[in-house]
Amino acid sequence: MLFALFYFTSVFLFHSIDISIASIGLIIGVFLCFVFMLLLLNFILRKNNLTEDNSYALLITILLLGSFYETMFELNIFFSNLVLLLAFRKIYSIGSGIKIKSKLFDAGFWVGIATLIYSWSIIFLILVYVGMLVFRKMNVKNLFIPIVGFITPLIIYFTYHFYFDNLNFFYDTLNFDMSFNFVTYNALKLLIPITLLLALIIWCVVTLSPKVVLISNNFKLSWKIIMIHLIVSIVIVVVSPLKNGSELFFLIIPVAIIIANFIHKTGSSTFKNLILYLFLAISIGVYFL
Repeated sequence: MLFALFYFTSVFLFHSIDISIASIGLIIGVFLCFVFMLLLLNFILRKNNLTEDNSYALLITILLLGSFYETMFELNIFFSNLVLLLAFRKIYSIGSGIKIKSKLFDAGFWVGIATLIYSWSIIFLILVYVGMLVFRKMNVKNLFIPIVGFITPLIIYFTYHFYFDNLNFFYDTLNFDMSFNFVTYNALKLLIPITLLLALIIWCVVTLSPKVVLISNNFKLSWKIIMIHLIVSIVIVVVSPLKNGSELFFLIIPVAIIIANFIHKTGSSTFKNLILYLFLAISIGVYFL
C-alpha cells in the first residue's frame, strides 16, 4: 500500500501522462512488475536467512524507492535490477550445497541478460565468483560455468541481430559510457537522502561487522557476500553515465539488507523507530523539494 502511494504520486506529480489505454496500461504494468520484485526480494531474504524473521528490509526498500523516486521511471535500470534479483537468488543460495553447477550457470545467465538491459550490470559477475570463494565451491570445473552462463544470452542476442544484419544495434546495447559528474547530487532532493544513507550505512557496517565476524554460522559467510554486493553496487553508481538518482537503485537491495540487520540487532526500540521514521519523513519530504 505504501509503495502504491509512492509510485502513483510520483507518476502524477513528475511525469506527464497521456490519457490513453496504452499509457495507463504501461503505468499499471510497471507497478505490477515492482510488486513482483518486492515479493521476489522478500522470498530471497527469507529463503537465504539474509535477515531475521522480520519485514524491515522490505519496508526500507520501499522507503528508499520513495526517497529516490526517479528509480521508478528508468525502466532499463529497473528491469536490470529485477533480473539481477534472480541472479542474487542463486548466488546467496550457493552455500546450501545443492545443484551448485546449475546455480552457477543460472547466476551467470541472469547477469548476462541484465548486462544486455544495462551494460554496467556486468560487474555483478564478480559477485558470482565471490559466492563461490566464500562458500568454498571454487574448483577448475566451476570456474568456467558462470562464464558459459553469462555469454549464452549474449551469443543468442548477437546471433539474432547477425541474422537480421543489424549488428550495430547489438554493439550499441553494450554501451559502457561513464560519467563522474555528480553536480546533480547537490539538489536537496538527492543530497539529503544520500547524506542520511551514507552516514547510516557506514555506521551500520562499522558497528555490525565485528559482531557478525564472531558468529560461526552461514550468515557470517553471507555477510561477506553482502559487503562485496554493496561495493559492486557503489562502483556501478559511481561510473554510471546517468546521474539523476535512478542509478541509486543498484544500492537499494544491499543497503536495505544491511540496515535491516542493524535495526534488528539494535536493542533500543526508540532508536529503531527513529531510523524508520526518519526514512519515512525523508521519503515524503523529497516530494516537496
